[in-house]
Amino acid sequence: MKNKFNLKYLKSGGYSVLVSLAAIAIIIVLNLFVNELPTTWTQFDMSSDKMLTLGEATEKLVKAVDEEVKVYYVCQHGNEDTYITTLLDKYKALNSNIKVEQIDPVLNPTFISGDRAGVQDGGILVETSKRNKIISSLEIYYPGVTEDEIYSYYYSYGQMPSAIGFDLENLMTTAINYVTTDVLPIIYSLTGHGEATLSDTYKGYFTSESMELKDLNLATAEKVPEDCDAIFINQPQKDISEDEATRLLDYLKAGGKMVYVSYYTYTLEAKFENLQTVLDYYGVAPSEGVIYEGDSNAHYPNMPYILLATYGSHEVVSPLSGYYMFIGYCQGITVSDDIRSTVTVTPLLSTTDKAYAKLNMKSETASKEEGDLEGPFDYAVAISETNEDGSETQIIWVNSPMFVDAGSDVYGTLKAMFINGFAWMCDMEDSISIPYKTIDEEYLTVTESQGKILSTVFMIVLPVAIIATGFVVWLRRRSK
Repeated sequence: MKNKFNLKYLKSGGYSVLVSLAAIAIIIVLNLFVNELPTTWTQFDMSSDKMLTLGEATEKLVKAVDEEVKVYYVCQHGNEDTYITTLLDKYKALNSNIKVEQIDPVLNPTFISGDRAGVQDGGILVETSKRNKIISSLEIYYPGVTEDEIYSYYYSYGQMPSAIGFDLENLMTTAINYVTTDVLPIIYSLTGHGEATLSDTYKGYFTSESMELKDLNLATAEKVPEDCDAIFINQPQKDISEDEATRLLDYLKAGGKMVYVSYYTYTLEAKFENLQTVLDYYGVAPSEGVIYEGDSNAHYPNMPYILLATYGSHEVVSPLSGYYMFIGYCQGITVSDDIRSTVTVTPLLSTTDKAYAKLNMKSETASKEEGDLEGPFDYAVAISETNEDGSETQIIWVNSPMFVDAGSDVYGTLKAMFINGFAWMCDMEDSISIPYKTIDEEYLTVTESQGKILSTVFMIVLPVAIIATGFVVWLRRRSK
């Protein structure tokens, strides 16, 4: 009886062990199977800014890639950044031509040599048979900040600064476009009139977008060079000559492209008559005064001259929908009533109906005064015209110096519009800049009217409510 009893329990225990082993085996197989599935099926982006979600522009570009693109993530095993690996897996899942591989620089030190020598630990190398592009880890987390600025902070405080954002999608998408494209535009920057010096940050935007930047002296050149894809005029302090205006207009009439950034200090005082003849041909001119926004929901708190931009309907600004842009010291742009039917002027950045332009710049008040011009105003426009020979003239005019001020680009939208503008002109359809995603810290944008409401609630309403509640409780207890 004792042996039978033991045998019964031995069989029962054996069955339990077998079932447990089978369950463990099934779990292991399921884990292996799930690990092989694309991350797009197994991982979900729950972040408020959709940090690990690829945008439509990226998906369109990546899906159209018809050649092999090798993406190397240079990182020691065990030190991988899950944000980076997750996003790279999503690129790989979009197109089988995108090959992603991790390289351990300790185990494979010879990989970082030759034209790959600039790749650092934590960086990414994107390459094809045409060319390659290096993305550093600093670029990913510190968009718009130079390495010198980052290391200066490190040496001063003994630690790295807090990450500004996560810019990998923008960097990866532009890198893939750079290594696959056959279009490498040349941009000529006009010189000789006290033009503002473009910052290294903005010069880097040209490089990152596969564009070459050269200087152009129209005073000595017989004409605009044949290889010019677009002319960039950045806040000249003096007018161009009549001969330069003629050469510039001849270039534009033949389907030329131009980006013009102006500053009211110069346009109001210097009276650019010759440059204005070029703009007059396309029916646009600067309005008087400097724009102030009368709607407290549409400007930076206590600074009505720093405008919260309203975007127009154009491919240059449409990708920015949903993102803030603050831009100031703006001057309006007017459109002629007798403009040619072949010319189209499309607003890019505009004000609300409550905006006004102050004519007296020495006034001690920011409020609207008698004689000030009433809005709304457009202060950035896109101009296009189809010419008789079938070519298309394209011009972008932004009437604000802050358009090329990297220090004012809090949300990355100035950079995005800058790049998108040249992409539109140079037929770089896939070169669309994507504003970076925020990490942990998010900017709380509070307009002036919202600030007043919050101040009233926290400084008056809540204290009064707390005092009243305490008084009521005190009365009840006293009555008892």
